[in-house]
Order: sequence, then structure tokens, then C-alpha cells
Amino acid sequence: MNANNLYINLFKKILFTYNDDIMSGKSVVGSIIGSTIISVLIIGALLFFIGPMLLPGLTEQDDELAERDLILQYKYDEWNTAAYIWDHDDSSYMKMEDTEINITIEQDSRIYATFSAMALLSLDDSFTVRNSYNISLVVEDVVNRTIMVIFFDSAPATSYYRETSVNLFINLVTDSLPAGTYTVAIYWKSTYNAIGTNSLSVAHAPKYNYTRTMFIQELKSI
Repeated sequence: MNANNLYINLFKKILFTYNDDIMSGKSVVGSIIGSTIISVLIIGALLFFIGPMLLPGLTEQDDELAERDLILQYKYDEWNTAAYIWDHDDSSYMKMEDTEINITIEQDSRIYATFSAMALLSLDDSFTVRNSYNISLVVEDVVNRTIMVIFFDSAPATSYYRETSVNLFINLVTDSLPAGTYTVAIYWKSTYNAIGTNSLSVAHAPKYNYTRTMFIQELKSI
């Protein structure tokens, strides 16, 4: 029997008992007590059945509390050493230099990670058509999230060198993991070998403090 039927049956039983008391001439005190109980039940029933419609925020808050995570630890790092990838590096993923963090977690924790950087896309004066790269935020041997940086121009080569900046941002959250130490790193590769010598770089000018950053949290559901 569900909660709704149980509540209704209880209400009916008390109501019938109260009516029998009145009909049998029982004490006024008993009648008052019975009236009070019935009033409480009526108010409770209204709140039980109508409350979620009138105050939907209450149930939403309950759901949010049920899904809330406790942050057990966090790690943050930033790097201003230059890292480059060339468009002819299109055979396999390479690990970005100086861009990884190790984290040791408890049993059944999850890892939340973010990576951000200002990148520079540099195009040779003979470039034409397409220049593209994949950048992946990776929890090694677990999961990755990948974004693409692409520049496309079908016009003939311009005979002049070009640069353009690109904001990089990637985040991910893992499922529950076994206890242990995990490496979070950035991998990247060229996806098209264009004409000329073209590249994508981060922290290409250390004197301007163009850094790349990584932020990691260990999460535990509560």
C-alpha cells in the first residue's frame, strides 16, 4: 500500500470513529479531541498532496541536496613555459610539456578537472586551406574530453605571415573511481598537415605571463 492510500484510510478510520462517538453520546472532551485530530489530518493531507504544487522549490532543494558533492581536496597549478605543436605532428597524440598534475584519491571518489590557456595559432606566408588541432584533457587510463582548434581559408596563399589567438577551455568529471593515484594531463595533435610551417602554441611569450592553468578536485557524493 502506498503512502497516499495509507493516509486516506487512516483519515477515514478516525472520521468514522469520531462520528460513532458523537452518535453514541460520548463526552464533549472526546469530541473536542477528535475534532482536533481531524483538523490536523486535514491540514496534513493538504500539505502532503497540494504542497509540492504550491511550493515546488522545496522538492527541487531536496533533489539538489541528494546530489551534492563534498570536496575532499583540490590542486591547482599554472605554467608559463612555452609549448608548441606543429601541423606536421599529425601521426599521434603528444603530451603537452609541463602540463600535468598527479592526485591521490579515496575509494569511490570522482575527479573534476579543468584546463584553460591562451593559445596562439601561427600561419606561414604560404599557408592555404586548413590548419587544425585536437586538444584533450585526459585522466590517464580513465577518460578524456577533446576540443578542436581550426582555421579555414579557401583563398590562395596571402604571401604574408598571420597570427590569431584562441581561448582554450576544457573540463570533465569522472565516474566513481578506485582508490589510487591518477595523472591528469593535456595531450594534443595536428589533424591536418597544411602547406607551410604552421603551429599552435601556449605560453609562447613568457615575458607577458601568458600562462596555462589546471585545476583539479576530488569529489565525494554525500
